[in-house]
Amino acid sequence: MNNNKKDFLNILEFADEISVHPNTIRKMIRNGRLSAFKLGGGKTSSYRIARSEIQRMCMVDLDKIIDQKAEEKIKGKKNE
Repeated sequence: MNNNKKDFLNILEFADEISVHPNTIRKMIRNGRLSAFKLGGGKTSSYRIARSEIQRMCMVDLDKIIDQKAEEKIKGKKNE
């Protein structure tokens, strides 16, 4: 099976894949929201990000939305 999709993307490719600015991806890596690894040890070394991180990010965001909706529902019942 050859699906022609790379398993690992650089910052620019990943940003393009999820339609955000590359600086947003850099910030997400710095704050730990996105897992990535450096190809070298230098300050300007390139990062690679697994394509599977897209799905993981979506699941994390979905979990946050569900938690927020549950809290709103609980607060609504307390105010009744």
